[in-house]
Amino acid sequence: MIQRDPATEPSSHRRPLAVAWTVFVVAALASAGVIWKLEQRSLATDRLRMEALASDHAHAIQSTMERALSATYSIAAMVRQGKGNVPDFEGVANEMLPWYPGVSILGLSPGGVIQRVAPLAGNEKSIGFDQLKDPVQGREARLARDTGKLTLAGPLKLIQGGLGAVGRLPIFLDGPDGKPVFWGLTYAVIRFPQALSSVRLTQLTEGGVAYALWRINPDTGARETIAASAVVPVAPVEHSLTVPNGQWTLSVAPVGGWGSTSDLAFKTLLGLIFSVMLAYASKLLMELQAHERGREALIAQRTQEIAASQSKLQATLEAIPDVLLEMGLDGTYHDYHAPRSNTSFPPAEFFLGKKVNDVLPPDAADAVMAALQEANQLGHSDGREFPLQTSKGNFWFEISLTRKRDTQDGEPRFIVLSRNVTQRKTSEEEINKLAFFDPLTELPNRRLMVDRLRQALAVSTRSGRLGALQFIDLDNFKTLNDTQGHDMGDLLLQQVATRLTSCVRQGDTVARLGGDEFVVMIEELSDNREEAAALAETIGEKLLAAISVPYRLAGLEYQITPSIGITLYSDHEQSTDELLKQADLAMYQSKAAGRNTLRFFDPAMQAVITTRVSLEKDIRQGILKDQFVLYYQPQINRDGRTVGAEVLLRWPHPERGMVSPVDFIPLAEDTGLILPLGNWVMETACTQLALWAQNPHLQDLTLAVNVSARQFRQPDFVPYVIDLISYTGVNPKRLKLELTESLLVNDVEETKTKMTALKQHGVGFSLDDFGTGYSSLSYLKRLPLDQLKIDQSFVRDLMTDPNDAAIALAVITLGHALGLTVIAEGVETRAQRDHLHSQGCDAYQGYLVGRPMPLVDFENSLTT
Repeated sequence: MIQRDPATEPSSHRRPLAVAWTVFVVAALASAGVIWKLEQRSLATDRLRMEALASDHAHAIQSTMERALSATYSIAAMVRQGKGNVPDFEGVANEMLPWYPGVSILGLSPGGVIQRVAPLAGNEKSIGFDQLKDPVQGREARLARDTGKLTLAGPLKLIQGGLGAVGRLPIFLDGPDGKPVFWGLTYAVIRFPQALSSVRLTQLTEGGVAYALWRINPDTGARETIAASAVVPVAPVEHSLTVPNGQWTLSVAPVGGWGSTSDLAFKTLLGLIFSVMLAYASKLLMELQAHERGREALIAQRTQEIAASQSKLQATLEAIPDVLLEMGLDGTYHDYHAPRSNTSFPPAEFFLGKKVNDVLPPDAADAVMAALQEANQLGHSDGREFPLQTSKGNFWFEISLTRKRDTQDGEPRFIVLSRNVTQRKTSEEEINKLAFFDPLTELPNRRLMVDRLRQALAVSTRSGRLGALQFIDLDNFKTLNDTQGHDMGDLLLQQVATRLTSCVRQGDTVARLGGDEFVVMIEELSDNREEAAALAETIGEKLLAAISVPYRLAGLEYQITPSIGITLYSDHEQSTDELLKQADLAMYQSKAAGRNTLRFFDPAMQAVITTRVSLEKDIRQGILKDQFVLYYQPQINRDGRTVGAEVLLRWPHPERGMVSPVDFIPLAEDTGLILPLGNWVMETACTQLALWAQNPHLQDLTLAVNVSARQFRQPDFVPYVIDLISYTGVNPKRLKLELTESLLVNDVEETKTKMTALKQHGVGFSLDDFGTGYSSLSYLKRLPLDQLKIDQSFVRDLMTDPNDAAIALAVITLGHALGLTVIAEGVETRAQRDHLHSQGCDAYQGYLVGRPMPLVDFENSLTT
């Protein structure tokens, strides 16, 4: 056998293998280059997407923080309007809180020291806190005072728990010389993450995006995280947003990092396969050169394999989510690629070979051509947006362009990336809608209404035609919410909004201020005041009739009536606040007239308010100057012996004379001045009881003190009374607190707890004006009462009205059945006393026994 020496093998057998290796290396390098470019393009696409997400959410966060901090401007406006005095701050602030999501506390700090806070519950310890001297937040507080601008402290740990920030706005009032003087601060506590809930950062995590919202502490230079996903973003895209006296940064990155390892492995494998195939094809080609037979068949086979590889590369391009186009400087479409999932773009035939002016509307075409010119000059153009109406709907698109470096014919070519940003634009429009429209009724809110009112005043000044402002409040709307729930109330408000809108012209404005308050602004009525008033009244009557028609609320038929106040406006010299106040006053005049009616603003109403303000001022001065005195009205038992007295507050004003309690007590209740007045009455009564305890003739007397509902509901009322008893040394069994029925029914459990605590210390309780309120045996038997007082309205006609006589007997019988004593007030005749005596009444009070008298006269009447 003859063996073949490998060294003698023909060189033609080794050449195909060498060529195949060479082709493999070259193809592998080329594939690596292609894969690298594809990865860079994919990375660029991903970063563009991340930049868009960061920008969208950063804008949303900034808008959310600005809206939350705008609460401080509203509170500051109240302070300026009241010239530093906000009587019902807590009530107004508590009603404001739901409209500022994330804001948990609103407060006032005159001189930097916290004195008013809402809600008060849980925040009592903050009263008296000096924000300007606080070592942690003092810097921002002083910065607000010194710059006169809103500042934001945080993020920081809140006393109430959790993370949050504090926004402070300085308030300056006009001083005696007319120059602004620092009054203090209004602040809002913003709680995280509640304040950021509307931004929906968690949707980033659900979409596979890691995020972190952070800032650099200006004092320490350390990075502070405000909100972050569980996964830390790696090599993130960052977007800065501006907050008062600071800057926050939002960082986002894909949860799995930039690029896909599996995709890269697949592309690499595809490139290797492609390289091997090319190398193998070259080896076959070389072999076919030596072996002509079968060459054409092998070439066809290898061509099919190459086509399959190209198909796989095309499939890879389909993974790109945005539309890619190649365009010339003249606007001609040369190439087009869109993923199958993108249904907002027409097919390729719609673009290729055509110019942008042929396929797009003029405005959109102009935007694209401007971007081409910019990219031709700068090499790129980013972020141009334009709307596009198609058969599949209305869309918004954002385009970014890059100029190609090399072209075959020398004509500039551009790669255009087109992204559908319709959802983002929709979100921006929704944010704007929330800022200027009421979300429940979709009517303009107070901010937009005031802006339109300013414009209407300017128009009225130029035209000389008067307009009208109608303030509408629904009568007894609270009853619907309390009995049927807030869902029914919301349905009613939506239907009222629809009816109001249908009653006015297209150019007029219907707005919702909040709650059940609406405003209708009617422009250009007439240049004659009487005629304008007549037209406004006609429209008001139309609104009254429309609102009063019964409503269908989820199967329930309900009817409600409005009270409407109207004021006319004619020029821009009238402020919007003044006009709203006038319409509001007129509305309250409608309420006073019996509701379901309308009234025009009358300067006499302003005079009433001025008188009320003057009286409130005099009450404050009267408290400071000790103008109030106590009168004592005797109380006698069945034997005719004086057993005590009821103390009654009197006000001998140095200029007004003796002011009736009917005039100043309700005003003191409304303004909160009843609290210092009530404390003074309690302290004076206890002091007097302590003095009587030293006199053998007076030591057995009791004193009945009326306690207002507002005073009794104070959280510290029980410890205050206990401390007062301890301080004065009074015998608590001689002190009797008179409560009204309306106080008892509001919160029986809290009332019972307070009464029981004081009862354990010996304090007695009398139920005043029994039978005139909401009497219920269920709370009478649960509460630790000692006495029932028959109201004088039943005693007055006792001898002539059988019903009053029956009621008096029922009260006496009920009181004795429950183990309580019964006292009748308003006893003016002996016949009344004798009748009550025969029915078993235990004690009496009234003009027959003795009128209210000063202390000296009362004591003299006992000693004589």
